[in-house]
Amino acid sequence: MINCSEAKKISLVSILDKIGAKKIKQNNREVWYISPFRNETTASFKIDLEKNIWFDHGEGKGGNVLDFVMRYYNCDLKEALKILDNEFFSFHQHIFPDVAIEKGKSIELQKISSLKNKSLINYAEKRGLDFTLVCKYCREVHYKRDNKNYYGIGFKNVLEGFEIRNKYFKGCIGKKSYTLIKNQTKQAVFFEGWIDFLSLLVLYPSIEYRFDFIILNSTSQKESVLNLNESYSKIYLCFDNDLSGNETTIFFQNNYKVQSKDIRYLFKGYKDLNEYLVSKTNE
Repeated sequence: MINCSEAKKISLVSILDKIGAKKIKQNNREVWYISPFRNETTASFKIDLEKNIWFDHGEGKGGNVLDFVMRYYNCDLKEALKILDNEFFSFHQHIFPDVAIEKGKSIELQKISSLKNKSLINYAEKRGLDFTLVCKYCREVHYKRDNKNYYGIGFKNVLEGFEIRNKYFKGCIGKKSYTLIKNQTKQAVFFEGWIDFLSLLVLYPSIEYRFDFIILNSTSQKESVLNLNESYSKIYLCFDNDLSGNETTIFFQNNYKVQSKDIRYLFKGYKDLNEYLVSKTNE
């Protein structure tokens, strides 16, 4: 069973998402939810992303991961640790903070292969992604951490790290960085994550070789791509329709000015391109 120190490193955001709490807004510092403790119309539950702690303004109470689990499940500390140790939370648990998991004694990269795992294939299909495209740009990554086996869809960045995604986990193994897919063009499309990149190719398959594609893998990487030696006559900004996406779009508009264009009108009314794709696929 995990101990208290390990439990406190589990991302509160991942736990709130698992239990189905309604997220209202997010920026680089905090996330606001409709409180999971009661019915309300205005979000009063806040998570501090830097400290991984929560505060419920409606009750005037807050705390860490264990405090939340004990409050939500009305249980003691021992039971809270059992809950966090079970497969639902820990099999692909999201470790706080959301930074690269550096290779070392606690993690062992076991295998990188073509995508074959059925649960990963089902995950990709539920996101509306084309299997052929996923196999082309991604790999199946298996690794061990703290004597537990994990696996996910891996998308390589320029520093040879892998952005990992599956149903329960979003993170990085190795060094965190952006991904550059070059097609020797003078135009580029910028994304926050690789799922949106592949979503665009599903929606518009004819553009796959007409542009270069730059995937930040995190909005925190936006500064690093300014040093690229590529000279683009036009860049298209395809970030999320949220506060962080707005800030990142403005950042690149300020730095690239004339040659930048915001193309989020393609998925107006949706959080991101993949949410739009899934909606159209379900229709």
